[in-house]
Amino acid sequence: MVRVTQASVDLAIGVVAGVILIATATSGPGWGSGSVETVIATQLQRTALSPLYHLLASVAAVLPVGEPGFRLAALSALIGAITLVGVIHAVRALLPAQPVAAALSAVLLVLAPPWRLAAAEPGPAMLAACGTVWALAFALEQARDPNPRRALSALAACAVVVGSAPWLGTGLVLLVGLWHRKTTPLVPALAGLGALIVLLWMGVMGSLPPIRADLAAAVAATGVGSASLLVGVGLLAGAFGALTGLPHARGLFGAILLAALHTVLVDPSPSPLLGLFAIAVGIVPAAITRLLPKDSPRRAVVAVGAAVPLVGLALATGTVLIVDNPRHTPARLATDVAGSLPPGPGTFVATRVIPWAALRHEQGIAGLRPDLTLAPLGPSDVDVANALRAKKIAGSDQFAFGRLDPSRALPRGRGFQLLGEARLDTVVPTLPPATYATTIGETESVLLALARARYEAGAGRLDAAAKAAGLALSGSDLAILATTVPSTQVPAFYGFIPALGEPAGRWQLELLGDDLAWVSGLEVPVVSGPPPRVLHARWRALWRGEIKPDDASITALGPEAVAATAELIKTFPR
Repeated sequence: MVRVTQASVDLAIGVVAGVILIATATSGPGWGSGSVETVIATQLQRTALSPLYHLLASVAAVLPVGEPGFRLAALSALIGAITLVGVIHAVRALLPAQPVAAALSAVLLVLAPPWRLAAAEPGPAMLAACGTVWALAFALEQARDPNPRRALSALAACAVVVGSAPWLGTGLVLLVGLWHRKTTPLVPALAGLGALIVLLWMGVMGSLPPIRADLAAAVAATGVGSASLLVGVGLLAGAFGALTGLPHARGLFGAILLAALHTVLVDPSPSPLLGLFAIAVGIVPAAITRLLPKDSPRRAVVAVGAAVPLVGLALATGTVLIVDNPRHTPARLATDVAGSLPPGPGTFVATRVIPWAALRHEQGIAGLRPDLTLAPLGPSDVDVANALRAKKIAGSDQFAFGRLDPSRALPRGRGFQLLGEARLDTVVPTLPPATYATTIGETESVLLALARARYEAGAGRLDAAAKAAGLALSGSDLAILATTVPSTQVPAFYGFIPALGEPAGRWQLELLGDDLAWVSGLEVPVVSGPPPRVLHARWRALWRGEIKPDDASITALGPEAVAATAELIKTFPR
């Protein structure tokens, strides 16, 4: 007869989870930071931000399986599977004989989009989450059954966090050390940890992550899809356990507070915090079953009944197990914005993180445009000026920023060549908006199209601006736009319209279409949203004298809309 042990069950869970996570991982580095992490790993470098992760990533990057981006994504998936097993271990230690609680915690964590994304793309967030979860699991086991080996295992897990998220790891070391100070040989353990830290930080690049509070970023990162449910229920359950005296729940709640501070003050990546919240969620079915006698046969049924609604709510948020996979779209974007520039040497300035990361990856991995130096991220007109003074090529994903003259730019592909003299009279064929995969790709397509459309509008070619924005206009409408000369009699409002909290998207091109129709006398569609398009409609009514600046339809859009209205009137007094 085959004997099923807890260790074999955990191994099976880890294998199944690993296979699923690797199968749904991105086939490349993905967007943003994953591209940078891949370059660092392939160059066998380590940074002070996460030296242990970069050590593991450098090993994964040389494996002969797929491209480097996929290798690092598979590493994150494997670490994610180990993290899930750690969550189950921690719930078992906190709530013995509660299998439903452990299963609920693992399922809700898998359904949380930020955690799924971290387990599918290159990056140190999943390694930090894995170390955090296992540190708590070992600490809870040590609290229930003191054993020096468990205490040392907890500190070893803390060392993993130190090497992937230094400030969070330092806090966990202090938490675990104080928690088990009576049963843990702290002096030799801390000495060994100190030696490890010295080894990890030898020869690293950069400095430790800075402390910079950003509550908005932390809330945005944890409020995606079912992650908000995990955060809300986990916070309430953790506080309930700590206040009602659930054994060792105060240690869990202390770890949650520590991870929350790290998310707000240092790194908005929420994976470690979500892992801890997932552990706390297990308290919900356990607390409900405590209302029944210990020997009641209905305890398991009641626990399942308490777990099913939470899983249903998580699924109702539209959560899917497969993350967006851009595949080779970032490489296309990099080629689109920089590939058409004249031969260098020269400098390219990317004003947004997505094009910058894509170019960094393609230069470091594929060797795209080795004649161009990629400037540090940000709209730096100094880098452009220095390149032009040195008689070098200068390019960017925007036609102007800082003190640069918008007339001294020339479209090249989906980017721009920045020049030392005005060239607005040079006409370059207009491209329609690109088609890039995933939500991030769609946003980048809009922003690149918007830059080209605004460039053409600034040059007085309103028909070309409409084509660049991908607006569906008739031939007669385009002819009217081609002959329209912007004037102060019917001014363009686009540059004054604030976003009013609306994220970047297709509405920006539609708003530009509203503005083009307005200045050329074409019919402007009636809209009920989003707020920036509504404000444009209100300003048209204001210009026609139909309403006053303090009209309720403007003030209802918020103080930002009121301030923009005042700025418009100041610029174009009537």
